[in-house]
Amino acid sequence: MPLDNPVSDITEGVTKGFLDWSIDKITSFLQKLENREIAFIEEQKTIDIVKEQYLSGESKFYGKYIKDKKFLFLARLGLALRKVEGDKERRGNLRDKIFKKYSVEGLHIAEFVENGILNRYVGILIEGLISIEKLEKDIEDILKNIEKYTLFVQWTSNKAEIVKRADIKVNSNSPKIFIVSGFKLAAQLVRDCTESFIIMLNDYELERFSTGDKEILFFKRKAL
Repeated sequence: MPLDNPVSDITEGVTKGFLDWSIDKITSFLQKLENREIAFIEEQKTIDIVKEQYLSGESKFYGKYIKDKKFLFLARLGLALRKVEGDKERRGNLRDKIFKKYSVEGLHIAEFVENGILNRYVGILIEGLISIEKLEKDIEDILKNIEKYTLFVQWTSNKAEIVKRADIKVNSNSPKIFIVSGFKLAAQLVRDCTESFIIMLNDYELERFSTGDKEILFFKRKAL
């Protein structure tokens, strides 16, 4: 006997199938998806640390405003990097795994979160908040263009090279906010270049975040 409404019946059957799942079964299914996502890390203790970050307040905040799943996952990996900062070997292994899977851009996004740069960047955006939609768009924009809008200074660089690279990035991309960051040995290099940046980026105003082993410069384009 032919079906009166085969599409409706099929849809109802699929829906009923999901509704029949127990909470334990749904949880198990989600855990399998999560485990597959982080399997590339391999080392179980580090995997457990990454999983813990899914429950942190910072992670939940990013979950609301970062819509791209890859970017959100990299942000959570950044939180894991921060969590293992005191364990040089574990942090180094996790950095290597991120680099191999997501290349330099992915590693830089993770480090952007690890070092608190994204937190402060969001704070700057909130100061001039227009709408939640605009906030989400601007967060995605910085993550998508991490190499264009941010200069990660390496301790092996020299002052002239650093200033030249910053000049090229700003002139090529005209970011609303340009970020220069350096950590540990590279922090002093950023400090040494700050006056040159201020002279060069005269259309920007500087906000500085400085601690003993971190130097982060946020250059915000002045309103016309």
